[in-house]
Amino acid sequence: MIPILVCCHGGSAPKLVETAEMIAGKQDECESVEFLMGESLDKLKGDIKTKLSKLNNPNDVLCLVDLKGGTPFNVLVQMTEDYPGLDIVTGVNIPMLLQTFIQRPSSVSKEELMNSIIDAAHKGIYEFEKEPSVNDSDEEF
Repeated sequence: MIPILVCCHGGSAPKLVETAEMIAGKQDECESVEFLMGESLDKLKGDIKTKLSKLNNPNDVLCLVDLKGGTPFNVLVQMTEDYPGLDIVTGVNIPMLLQTFIQRPSSVSKEELMNSIIDAAHKGIYEFEKEPSVNDSDEEF
């Protein structure tokens, strides 16, 4: 099973995981890290190291973050020097997490999983367009 680390600004990482687990069930090998306002980079890095140590293979983790160029992303990129097996995907959302939780118990490779979850994240973005209603008073005679 591919280990997962979700890291986002604010308290959204554990909430995203919790929400996806409501649908897909409790997950093993899945950790989350918050980056709260006012926290230092050293604290974030320490929190990430602590969570990575809880995973069976901390050098082969799929990291899902909220924003390319944000602090969680930048810290994880720096950490790839010590953890070369970290892969990072930005734009984490519920469809992405659900696809991750559904697919990762299978024998899918990490690369296949990343391609699949990026596709799921894109397809999860949808704008509902309400059909215009026809009102009797709007009809011309």
